[in-house]
Amino acid sequence: MKSLGGFTIMTKFLLISLLFINQTFATGFIPNSFSASFEQVYKSALTGKEKRSKGTMDYMYPGNIKLETSSPESLTYVSNDSKTWYYTPAFIESEPGQVTIQDATKNELTKFLDILRKGLLTNKLYKVSKNKAGEYFLEFSKTIIKDLGVEKAKLTFKKDTATFKNLKIVEMTLSNKKTKKLELSKIVEGPKFKKEHFVFKVPANTKINR
Repeated sequence: MKSLGGFTIMTKFLLISLLFINQTFATGFIPNSFSASFEQVYKSALTGKEKRSKGTMDYMYPGNIKLETSSPESLTYVSNDSKTWYYTPAFIESEPGQVTIQDATKNELTKFLDILRKGLLTNKLYKVSKNKAGEYFLEFSKTIIKDLGVEKAKLTFKKDTATFKNLKIVEMTLSNKKTKKLELSKIVEGPKFKKEHFVFKVPANTKINR
């Protein structure tokens, strides 16, 4: 009887541990907010040519993002739940920069990050698999492909532990067959952003397009 009781206690312990692990992978992967440096590579399915850009990214769930590229040109993209700004500074200081202001339109990266909060377990939105190298593969449902514009994704980590802090590369295959690779570095989890951080302040001498 004692042995049976001990077995029952051990079984309960294992079940609770597995439940905790599942909850961690399902809901604890993408933090509520983060900052990171990135290098983004677009590759054409037809020509195979690559287009690269470098910059920084700030994200806050749900749907708040700020992207600032420094190479090959300076650009700023800011979006929240109501507005989106796309700013291009002038090449010459005496000339005006340009900003396009629209109602909120989430790009595929913002949607991808929001959806990825489902974690690294198969769910209604995507199917998850893993290879021996520790890479994770996501295959999205037809509904998500239509809305997101991404068919599948591969996540590569720096170490064996599949945590967001260790996320190194995100490779996405878009519905138009182009591929986008995002290399992340200097990830900081949980920065305290105010809502104003995701509101673009239009500089003086800027042409506004709506």
